Amino acid sequence: MFVGVAATMLSGCAWLPPWPIRVSHISIAQDALPAKKPKDFDSKAACAVVVEAHNRLRAEAKLPPLELSTKLTAAAEKHAKDMAAHGKMTHKGSDGSTSIKRIVAKGYNYRRAGENVAAGDFTVDGLMKGWMESPHHKRNILGSYSQIGVACATALDGKRYWCVTFGLPARR
Repeated sequence: MFVGVAATMLSGCAWLPPWPIRVSHISIAQDALPAKKPKDFDSKAACAVVVEAHNRLRAEAKLPPLELSTKLTAAAEKHAKDMAAHGKMTHKGSDGSTSIKRIVAKGYNYRRAGENVAAGDFTVDGLMKGWMESPHHKRNILGSYSQIGVACATALDGKRYWCVTFGLPARR
């Protein structure tokens, strides 16, 4: 099982454009014990805890906290809902969109952007532990970003789909 999880965790994609903008896409898929039954799950509260968890880890690494961005959150929500609706964890939207297209469509102008996705019935601690044990996820969490957007959507079968978007806004 570990080999399968490790292979899935490392299956994320990364893209570096020819100009000085960084984009990183990382995904994780594994099952964990649920914190609550799916019908009792409070997505908004869980997302707030995920933001706090990111900032706690960044503080431990002596990095500045991430500020919640409504535009990055809107992009994350669009993708989490799309993944849940189609029962598929992926960085590519069902409409062919990429994380960059989604954040730009929400009006976010970036210098650097990244995305982590996950699927499963995670506790927040389980979600963060899985991401921090993956060098690619950890790089996004502790990366040169200043803003974050977090969303979780639950599919009809109760499976949760997470999307975290990271951004460093373009200079004005």
